[in-house]
Amino acid sequence: MPFIDKTSILVENSISKGLTLFELNENIISTNIDSHLNNVDSHILINGEYSFIDIWLDIDNSDNIYGVFNDKIGKIQNLTINDKCLDADTIIKYDYKNFFIKFIYTKKINNKQHIVYYSINKNSPYHAYLVHFYKSPYICKKSRIDFLKYDILTNFVITYNDNIPSIFYFKLVNHKEELFSSIFDENSHTWSTPVQITSSKKSKIYLSVIKDIKNNYHITFAEKNNNKYYCKYLQGSFIDGNFIVLLEKYISKSSMCVFPNLISTHSKIYIQWIEYFNLYTSESSDYGKSWSKPKLNSLASDFYFQRYEFRSNNNIYNASTVFALKNYKIIL
Repeated sequence: MPFIDKTSILVENSISKGLTLFELNENIISTNIDSHLNNVDSHILINGEYSFIDIWLDIDNSDNIYGVFNDKIGKIQNLTINDKCLDADTIIKYDYKNFFIKFIYTKKINNKQHIVYYSINKNSPYHAYLVHFYKSPYICKKSRIDFLKYDILTNFVITYNDNIPSIFYFKLVNHKEELFSSIFDENSHTWSTPVQITSSKKSKIYLSVIKDIKNNYHITFAEKNNNKYYCKYLQGSFIDGNFIVLLEKYISKSSMCVFPNLISTHSKIYIQWIEYFNLYTSESSDYGKSWSKPKLNSLASDFYFQRYEFRSNNNIYNASTVFALKNYKIIL
């Protein structure tokens, strides 16, 4: 059966053992799902057509779902979702007649909030500011992480080490995307000078990053070679503010790699990607030192499946995106 090319948001609740599905179509629709994966009820959460670049949702340790939402007409709003109730408070206003906001993101940690997004001037559509908004009980500050050129705007990824965020993103260097990173300084409330990680001089798209228990970073993306996009894997770590690449290899060279994604669970790391509507998987049992031969996922071949932005507070899956069946079962 084919891959359904759409992205929804799936939030897993550790206390109730249920799920909340947010479908992004003509409206944003919220569906509560019980622990037996049965749909309980659905309702329209937000009217209007939006995609995953306009909304980011997360869940705290008390099963409270929160997030941030770009209404596309000048307001970025903090969201709090309780059952069928939605509270929306404007936290940032912007000039929507002259600017686009893309890939909105937020995280709340210990009464502190991080919001990150791309800000694009409509008169210069292939340039973007990577903007960070920081709020605590003592300070509220907006700063620019970087200014970048792009051909295809790709998601950034934020990871945390002792509650300090690091960001990974693509930026054009001599007309080719290269991977960059920066680290937030909680004392000065500023970001470090961005560091270039790759220098392959090849186009890149899609980005997935996770951090393991050894503080090593696992990174995958699609890199253009011979008019195809190969699945590329990097492993590295931050040393004195610099990102050191420890391992670099292609996981697959066979075809067109779409939506490469990393998942870590039960001491294994999985890289998954789509090739011509089929799901392929390679796995590692030694923290990314070696990878199995890519294989076609038979479960995904027999049933419809799709891509989900994934949030959970139970720490079973280390992932921000997953592929799952229509009954919400995660595919590994």
